[in-house]
Amino acid sequence: METNPRLRNVDAFPVETEDGRMIALRDPAGIATETVVLSNAAVYVLQYFNGEHDIDTILQFLQQNAHLNVQKSEIEQLIAQLDEKLFLENDHFSAVRKKMEQDFLASGIRPARYAGASYPKDEKELRATLQEFYTEGAGLPGAVNGRPTPAGLIAPHIDLRIGGTTYSHAYKILAESPAADLYIIIGTGHSGLQNIYSVLPIDFETPLGRVESDKTFIQNVAKNTNHDFFSEVLPHKTEHTIEFQLIFLQQALAGKSFKIVPVLASFGFQVLENPLFEAEQEMIADFIRALKTTIAAYKGKVTVLASVDLAHVGPRYGDDIIPDEKFLAQVKSADMSALENVKTADATGWVNSIARIEDKYRICGFAPVYTLLQTIHAGEGKILRYDNGIMDDKQSVVSFCSAVLY
Repeated sequence: METNPRLRNVDAFPVETEDGRMIALRDPAGIATETVVLSNAAVYVLQYFNGEHDIDTILQFLQQNAHLNVQKSEIEQLIAQLDEKLFLENDHFSAVRKKMEQDFLASGIRPARYAGASYPKDEKELRATLQEFYTEGAGLPGAVNGRPTPAGLIAPHIDLRIGGTTYSHAYKILAESPAADLYIIIGTGHSGLQNIYSVLPIDFETPLGRVESDKTFIQNVAKNTNHDFFSEVLPHKTEHTIEFQLIFLQQALAGKSFKIVPVLASFGFQVLENPLFEAEQEMIADFIRALKTTIAAYKGKVTVLASVDLAHVGPRYGDDIIPDEKFLAQVKSADMSALENVKTADATGWVNSIARIEDKYRICGFAPVYTLLQTIHAGEGKILRYDNGIMDDKQSVVSFCSAVLY
C-alpha cells in the first residue's frame, strides 16, 4: 500500500451517471487506458494525494478542513483503485510505463490511430477525401513549377473534418515544389512532455502505407545533444499532430522517396521568459542547436514542417462567453499580429507577440512555430490561408492556418 500517494498529471471532468453527477479522471498521455469515475467527495480527497502526506495525515486534514468523517479503509480502497488503474506516480506505474516504452520501440512502427475516425480508413476513400479537400480548398496541385523547395511549412493539426481544406493550401505548395529528401515534422505534444521535446526513432503507418523515419539523422541529433529527447516516446502513441501531416505528405509526394523525423514539442512563452525555467531554456536551446547542426551536415534537402493550431476560445477552453463575430475578429487580429513574425522568420517577434497579451487566446502551436523559426534559414514567409472551425455545440472555436517559408 502507498504510504504517501501521489496522483499523476491527469484530466478531470464532470460526468452524469445513474448516481448523479460525478468526476471522471482520464490520462492525457494514454498510458492509463481506462477512465476512472469518482464521487465528488473522493475528488476532494485527491487534493492531498501530492506525495507529501501519509494516510493518517490525510485523514486529519479531511476532518479538520472539511469535517469529512472518512474511514482509513476508504482511503486505502481509493489508493488501491488508482494504483491498479495506473493513476498514481509510483514504482508500479514506472515499471508499466518502461515496459510499454520498450515494447513500442521494439515494434518499430507507430500505427495509424485516427484512421476510421478523423479520416477514412480505406485507402481509396482516403485518397478521394484528400482530393476533395484540394478541390474545395487550394485547388488540385499542378506540375512542379519554379518555386524552390520550402525551408519551412506550417499546416494545421485540427481534425481533418474541420480544417482539411486549409491543409490543402500548404500541401499544394509542397506538391508543386521540388521534393525534399527529409521532412522534420514538429507537432504539439498536447499531453505535455517532461523533456520539452520527444523524437520518435521508429516508422509510422497510415492507410497510404509506411513512412520511414531517418534513424541515422535521429542518431546524429542524439550525438549533438546534451539531453535525452528520445526516450519519452509514449505520447506519440496517442498524439495526432504528426499522423495528420503524414497522410497529406504521402498524397502530395506520391511516388517520391522521402523520410521523416517525428518530433513533439511542448512549452509555452512563459518557459522562455521566466528565469525560474533556466533548465528548460537550456534544453530548448540545446535541442535547436543539435537540430541545426545535424541539418547543416545532412547531404540532402530538408523541409521543417510545423503542425500548428492557433487560438482556442469559447466555453470549452475556459471562456465564459460564446465567441461572436466581434470577438472572433479580435482573435483574428491577435493571430495575424503573431503570424506577421512568420512572414519575417522572426522567432523573437513570435514570442513577444504572444507574451504581450499573455497568450490570451491560448495558442496551441507556440512551441512548434518557435522551433521552426529558430531552426531554419529563411528570408521570407507567406501566410497562405487563415481560418477557424467550430469545435462543439457550445460554439467553441479553434483557429488555424497554412504558411510557407523560403
